[in-house]
Amino acid sequence: MSDIIVTSLVGFLAIGGALFVVISAVAMLRVDDALSRINVLSPATGLGLPMIVMAAYVHEVSEYGFDVITLLKALVAIAGFVIMSSVASNTLGRATYRSGAPIDPDTSPNELADRPERTHQDLP
Repeated sequence: MSDIIVTSLVGFLAIGGALFVVISAVAMLRVDDALSRINVLSPATGLGLPMIVMAAYVHEVSEYGFDVITLLKALVAIAGFVIMSSVASNTLGRATYRSGAPIDPDTSPNELADRPERTHQDLP
């Protein structure tokens, strides 16, 4: 009975993660501008790939038993995907906007086009 549960969990995580990657890939083909393409990549790297890593970890534990090193590898990989996904999409989005690439006119709100407000730290 336990083997069926583990296999189902691994299958759910792996297939779910793969679906996030595939849906993001299809969405990248359907959007109109580069900024939107960067934004639709985030679910794949922020949720899809960590789910695939979790599936691999659960399978590894079910086959070979618990190992602290394997757990640390999985946690570092998942944290890396989540952190790099958010930082990379922010950096790529700003670089795309500043490069002058055309942006879909329906993009609203366009906070990158607004001038930054002055804070009390900027005042003399």
